[in-house]
Amino acid sequence: MNGLQQVIYDASRVLLWPVLIAALACLVWVLIELGFFLYELYLRFRYRDLDALEARTLRARRAFQDGKPRTAYRYLQENNYSIVVARFLFDLIRNYQTERLAAKPLKLLQEYEFFTVKRLERTRILVRVGPMLGLMGTLIPLSPALIGLASGNTTQLAENLTTAFSVTVIGLLIGGIAFVISIVRDRMYSQDISDMEYLLELLEGGGERLQSGRRRSKKGTWDADPEVEYVPVVDDMENTVAIPVLLETPREPLIPFASGDGGASPVFAAPAVEEAAPQRVAAPIDPLAAEAVTVVVTPSRAAGEASPLTFDDPAMNWQRDEDPFADLGPVDPRPPAGGASASGAGAPTARR
Repeated sequence: MNGLQQVIYDASRVLLWPVLIAALACLVWVLIELGFFLYELYLRFRYRDLDALEARTLRARRAFQDGKPRTAYRYLQENNYSIVVARFLFDLIRNYQTERLAAKPLKLLQEYEFFTVKRLERTRILVRVGPMLGLMGTLIPLSPALIGLASGNTTQLAENLTTAFSVTVIGLLIGGIAFVISIVRDRMYSQDISDMEYLLELLEGGGERLQSGRRRSKKGTWDADPEVEYVPVVDDMENTVAIPVLLETPREPLIPFASGDGGASPVFAAPAVEEAAPQRVAAPIDPLAAEAVTVVVTPSRAAGEASPLTFDDPAMNWQRDEDPFADLGPVDPRPPAGGASASGAGAPTARR
């Protein structure tokens, strides 16, 4: 073997012991998960009863309404057929005893949905990692086994093949057990989430606040709403920077107009007074006329105010190269009378 092949061979030989240790650790892990799984199955088949869950929840609700939260807690704690449901009820009762937030039960339900996903991740990891370690434990001892076969050392061949086949069996065992646990637990935890949703609907579905919380007196008065304290923030006016606000938006000149002395350069200025919009006044309609006439009345301007721009002003003198519409020709302001077509209508437009 050359130098590179020897480095790869030595690296694979170094990985043999970590792979064997990891395979044994995963085997112990999956056996522990199998024990918890069997215990969960026993609790579910022995104690789970939907009718009993309904009866206990309704009794707990009635106890809350009667002002006896300790009795209600006792009824809720009897639903211990699942580890997930028991932990959920523990956190729910602690919320009733301390904070008593109206939105907390729904948040607890969402948190336990993530909790079930987290528990399923344990065995789902073993489903993939177990066969992977078994394959690595099989291939690594094959190299020295082949070397022993080539050199005639049957003892080395037998030892390495025994290690390879044993790790393969352990890896497949880990993957198989973890796969079965993951499939069954997925269904079990989905049923637990459904039971918790049903329990919350029966317990708080009426929309009224349950009489629970910390005891204020020996007469049975309970604190229903939590006392929330906060420190108000005082405005520091000395360190506050005031931003000036403009009372009126400044008007900028946008349209140039020619100066009064006849100069060629336009003068930019903003009008001091806002111009009034021209008003259109309809003249009396003559029934003998061909069409109605609209008279445009423009309000008079103040003395010294610049006249409006027209197309005859030097400032509006467009050059032919600057005007993109110069080749289109004049536009008729209105169609000719008598229904005749406009001049140039229908004629093909020459392409440039």
